[in-house]
Amino acid sequence: MFQVDGGLSIIFVCKRYYTGKDVICHRFGRLYELPTQLARLGHQVTVLCLDYRNTDHRNSFMEDFGSGSVRWFVVPVFSIFSFEVREAYQIIKSSNPYLIIGSSDIPCLWLTSMLAKYCGVNYVVDLYDNYESFGQARIPGFRKVLKSSVREAGAVIVVSSALKEKVIDSYMPGGPVLIMNNGVAKSSFYEGDRKIARATLGLPEGVKLIGTAGSLSKMKGLDTVYEAWSRVESLTDDVYLVLAGRVEKGFPVPDGERVVYLGELPETQVGELFRALDVGIIPAHDSEFGRYCFPQKLYEMLACNLPVVGARVGSIEAVLQADPNMLFAPGDVDSLVATVLQQVRGPVLAVGVKTMEWVDLVKQIEPVILKSV
Repeated sequence: MFQVDGGLSIIFVCKRYYTGKDVICHRFGRLYELPTQLARLGHQVTVLCLDYRNTDHRNSFMEDFGSGSVRWFVVPVFSIFSFEVREAYQIIKSSNPYLIIGSSDIPCLWLTSMLAKYCGVNYVVDLYDNYESFGQARIPGFRKVLKSSVREAGAVIVVSSALKEKVIDSYMPGGPVLIMNNGVAKSSFYEGDRKIARATLGLPEGVKLIGTAGSLSKMKGLDTVYEAWSRVESLTDDVYLVLAGRVEKGFPVPDGERVVYLGELPETQVGELFRALDVGIIPAHDSEFGRYCFPQKLYEMLACNLPVVGARVGSIEAVLQADPNMLFAPGDVDSLVATVLQQVRGPVLAVGVKTMEWVDLVKQIEPVILKSV
């Protein structure tokens, strides 16, 4: 019943925009890679991709990967019950899915549980973050929906060991809880020539460059970085701060002749940035977000063989546990300044950290989630 051309029929539910990227246009990250790699393993995957911005949903498309495929349906969130998307629901029903996987956020997990009942199958939830830290979790009833969706799932996939502990303790899931970290695209993040990387991005030579990339927001701990920078700037003559990513409204990057802001970079150029730097900074606060987030940029920096400093919290601390001198107290400006200057003066590489590509991560998790339902 569930066999399709040698693979299984799988439904994947996610949102279109996350981490500042468009899953459809950028073919980016966990929400793209999880269904895509399942297709590469021979499964027929149908993606229901919720668009909270309610843009044109006619850019649905299909990708073939040998014996497997992914069919993407973009659905404006206000149309999920309307005639406009009836075709998508009919295709989902007629595909006789073996299971449904829900990711992204609380509404997507709720929709996953509803579709599972509609199709008469079990479902799996994927938690790429602590969804309780999202703003939507403050909406009355949403936390209850989150907990019930996780508790009733046939299996739960989480992004880190810290999040696994929270899920087991707080949600009491009925199925197994499996860890699948985020993958690193080694086509973009690899060791390379620092001079070439700096020339490519127009960065200065003959100086020390420290910096980071990603969402430049207070929630991510950039307030500590900006405060620390004023101290580092006053204590050095040849250190520059380089930043890339989306700037939080009302929270501008620091001014100064030794501050370089590169804007929002595509993934390939983020790799060039990490090859150009002398020290990469991974900030975080000791918060609901910081304790459970996956340090994607840390893994990408390490794949580029970049010396790093990171906040002593959650998965960042776990990854760098063998290198405690690279850790600074979260939110502590003095600690960050001291740790950065130590790495600038005598850079040391982290040891024993293994980065994996998406194909290998999904290949490990696939047989477990299929058996769990």
